[in-house]
Amino acid sequence: MRSARAIARLLPDVAEAIARGDQPRLPELRGQAPVVLLQGFGASSRVLAPIARHLARELGRPVVRLPLGCRIPLHLGDVRQTARRVQLALLRLARASDFAHVDVVGHSLGGLVATYLLKALDRGQRIRRVVTLGTPHNGTPAALVGALLFGAFSRAVWQMIPGSPLLRELAALPVPAGSELIALDSSGDALVPTRFARPAPAANLARRELPGLGHVELLVSPLAFRAVQGALREAA
Repeated sequence: MRSARAIARLLPDVAEAIARGDQPRLPELRGQAPVVLLQGFGASSRVLAPIARHLARELGRPVVRLPLGCRIPLHLGDVRQTARRVQLALLRLARASDFAHVDVVGHSLGGLVATYLLKALDRGQRIRRVVTLGTPHNGTPAALVGALLFGAFSRAVWQMIPGSPLLRELAALPVPAGSELIALDSSGDALVPTRFARPAPAANLARRELPGLGHVELLVSPLAFRAVQGALREAA
């Protein structure tokens, strides 16, 4: 029931993405360090609108929702290729506004994109902190079912199967010195259970559990918003 209510709260944003496309208006950065938000599998960046509004208001920083779906408004693509596109988008933002650093928040699959971006591409050059929210760092059993439904046209669903080459690569890469990865998970997340959402202990990595929130509730819950807000406010 709670998850159904969470989905209902997101439906207007998703419907608008389908009707008008997923091209959010970029805020004026004016040299301020932005927070970049990345959505999960099968979602539009518009599902991140509630947390974007919260973070912009509470942190007083520009918040950017980057659409990850290329020609369609839903994110289904390869993690490595998507991370490269995000890296190019960050370069364009940096040229337009000379900010000192950027923080990236990723929900579910978006967290894998953010983690790959940090560990394999940026390597601490521009990204100060990555916060993942219900991200399958160790895969998710649901991806096995997803592969039957979406595997013919989605590389990402194969990459979320436990033990996939991508997940092994990410686990072997360190979090760069001077950067930080904070993985938030929830005891109520049935899609990405806690043991699948927690990366192995490592330097510059923190893991925290939120109580009782479902996977979709992480996108609308004030409790989740405050946890992300707190992670971004901490000193680097």
